[in-house]
Amino acid sequence: MERPAWKRRLAGSAPSLLAILGGVVAVVSFAHFLRDIETLGVGVFPVVSLGLCLVFSAGLLALSHWLADSDLPVADTWTVVRWCLGGMIGFGTLAALTVGIRLAQGRAVVGATLTLVVMSAGGGIGGGVAGVYYARANLAAREADHRRDALVFLNSHLRHNVLNATQVIQGYTNLLADRTDEEAYLTPIERRSDTIASLIDDMKELADLFSGEQTPRPLDVSTVILREIEAARETHEDVTFEVDVPPELYVMATSAASAVFASLIQNAIEHNDSAEPTVTVRADRHSRTVSVHVVDDGPGIRDEVKANLFESAIESGEGRGIALVKTVMNHYSGDVSALDNDPRGTEVIVEFRRPPRR
Repeated sequence: MERPAWKRRLAGSAPSLLAILGGVVAVVSFAHFLRDIETLGVGVFPVVSLGLCLVFSAGLLALSHWLADSDLPVADTWTVVRWCLGGMIGFGTLAALTVGIRLAQGRAVVGATLTLVVMSAGGGIGGGVAGVYYARANLAAREADHRRDALVFLNSHLRHNVLNATQVIQGYTNLLADRTDEEAYLTPIERRSDTIASLIDDMKELADLFSGEQTPRPLDVSTVILREIEAARETHEDVTFEVDVPPELYVMATSAASAVFASLIQNAIEHNDSAEPTVTVRADRHSRTVSVHVVDDGPGIRDEVKANLFESAIESGEGRGIALVKTVMNHYSGDVSALDNDPRGTEVIVEFRRPPRR
């Protein structure tokens, strides 16, 4: 967005203003020092007072120099200046009120100028430092919003185009089914098309979670687990599923939890080399958490993969599903871990937070 001309002219003035304030503090400090040596002579205390004031002056000058070299946008540099001025005015006002109250009481006030200078300059430095952190926090928040908006757009764009292409494939598959009996070729195409459509729906749930559109809320995870197990049974008739999941198992999650269990169950099946694969899913309710265990009797996870199992970027296909699970569980403030099953296989444990008690 185009900035007005006066804002462009003032673009580099924020650090200069802090430098001027630092210079003013130095000038006032020297004036106070000269007045002290006229009345008290050259001694330790006037020199110490001057040194203290010059330290605060140097602090303002250093803040000005840092601000001039920083990568903060113009609006944020002025935010730092406003915080600095607010600190100077606030602490200076407190010092002035303190001096005023003592004068109103008829009490002698010595060193009022030094008090005002030290309090104002110290408040300015403190306010400036707080302003830097505040400006950086705002900048990080804006960048996060931009990334979220980009993710939402990319999710919408991908779902729209891929889903349309999938619907075309499904339509032509149905037309071919009416003209031929080659189910051996048509059935895999149809299943893969359905899988892609389901994956796009899962991506929507994940994108909503990662972008902040959805936040964890009380969810009966038992129904989610059972639904994913039934879906796996339909496509993997040779796998035996052992299930021990109590009903009404509420955790803090979103609908993206379905992608967690779909991924864990799929991993347990895909990497299982047993003649008669068995996947066990059980859930345990604890005082503050719920743990879900997905256990297989396959070959287990190789040590070199296990070392980077929970990294977000895994080059090989093995372990990628676990990385997805870890990413989702991080957003739920939950946890995921993997153990070797006895006598063989892998046990993956996902731990959810239970809803707070009311």
